[in-house]
Amino acid sequence: MTSEAALHAKSRAHLPVNVLLVDDTPAKLLAYEVILAELGENLIKAASAAEAFAILIKTDVAVILTDVSMPTLDGFEFAKLVRSHPRFEFTPIVFVSAIAHSDLDRLHGYTSGAVDYITAPVVPEVLRAKVRIFAELYRKQRELEAAKRELETRVAERTARLAESEQRYRTLVDNANDIVATMDLEARITSVNPVVERILGYTPEELIGTHLGAHLPKDEIEKQAAMLRRKLEGEPSTQYETHVLAKDGQRRVTLEVNSKLIFDGDGNAIGIHSIARDISERKEAEARQAVLIRELQHRTKNLLAVIQSIAINTLSHSRDLTSASDAILGRLHALARAQEFITTGTTAGVSLRALIEAELSGFASRYQLNGVPVIANGAFAQQFALVIHELATNAAKHGALSSPAGRVVVNWHIDTTGDDALLHFAWVERGGPPVSAPNEFGFGSRLLAVASTNEPRISFAPDGLEFHVDVPFSDVIGAARQG
Repeated sequence: MTSEAALHAKSRAHLPVNVLLVDDTPAKLLAYEVILAELGENLIKAASAAEAFAILIKTDVAVILTDVSMPTLDGFEFAKLVRSHPRFEFTPIVFVSAIAHSDLDRLHGYTSGAVDYITAPVVPEVLRAKVRIFAELYRKQRELEAAKRELETRVAERTARLAESEQRYRTLVDNANDIVATMDLEARITSVNPVVERILGYTPEELIGTHLGAHLPKDEIEKQAAMLRRKLEGEPSTQYETHVLAKDGQRRVTLEVNSKLIFDGDGNAIGIHSIARDISERKEAEARQAVLIRELQHRTKNLLAVIQSIAINTLSHSRDLTSASDAILGRLHALARAQEFITTGTTAGVSLRALIEAELSGFASRYQLNGVPVIANGAFAQQFALVIHELATNAAKHGALSSPAGRVVVNWHIDTTGDDALLHFAWVERGGPPVSAPNEFGFGSRLLAVASTNEPRISFAPDGLEFHVDVPFSDVIGAARQG
């Protein structure tokens, strides 16, 4: 009980209570009033049974003190009338009589509803003691009734708060993005929120009552048992990842689970409460990221190998350091342009036409490109960029692009007449100075020759150089479009 409630109870305990005195003789009423005055209670007098009953209808009393012999309606009849009313069923009635002294009179009084029977002459101390007891009992009864009402109010308020809290919790659970479920210690599902249908395809009704193991891949069942053992051995909660089969029985959903035991009032474990988050997309993203990292590492390794090859071959075939430096820088720029195409392309590759244009644009605008649309993969694009750079560099120094009248025609097409499709590539120079065969092929030519099944065919005709090569189309494309 709160201090405020205790104060109110103490205050109620000292309030005077009503004592009803019923007698048709004024002198006797006065005598009762004098005897009981020192109790400090509120004494109400009535000269007849009818007057007393009228008072009772309007006023609650702690005890009724009534004479037996009264005109019209005696005390016995008055007592029966009071007892017949539900409101006064338990109100104490004490008879006071100067003439009815026999045991039969007392028995009549008790059967009429009295709780005590006093005969005259009245002993003041006895009368005061009896009235005091009934007054205190009345006060205690009122205290208990007030405490009961207060307790009922507090219980009702607490129940309402609990119901509101339960409703809030249920609303949160029902609208949560995570699966919230309970199971018994045998792993039978006892409750689950509606989001399970979006994640696994089951309605809650389809899952409740089923065993968790029926929805797990075989390789996950032991993990669930191990998690339960850990909790039963004292671990407050367990966090782990697991796979659950969707309703179709094929799709695996990856869940991140946080679970703990449910206890009864005696501290005994009776179930498991689990919150499971669908992390399938995150795990797939992590897997894709791991693949991309491995691919990046692979491409970086290959790129470094190409750079190393450029440096070694250029240095080994250059006449001096200056020409070697220029050649290396040119080839690295060609490689960088190809790499930029690869990394920014939306198709994980590069347009063959765009790659050729990018390499030739640094030398001249006197070129013509004829070919079907082809998307080359990254590895081929790197090598091909070096070949185009090599051909363009030679044409600018010694061939068609070194003369204002010279031009370059680049043709390519896909030959599907054989068992395996081939990309036929042709570089044709016209209008430049006469050319003659060099002592050895350039680095770019040798690089493409390594990547192809056929050796490149180079013609040093007087009217201009021609370079032809056939490459397996499967080595070229990441995806291809023809038209």
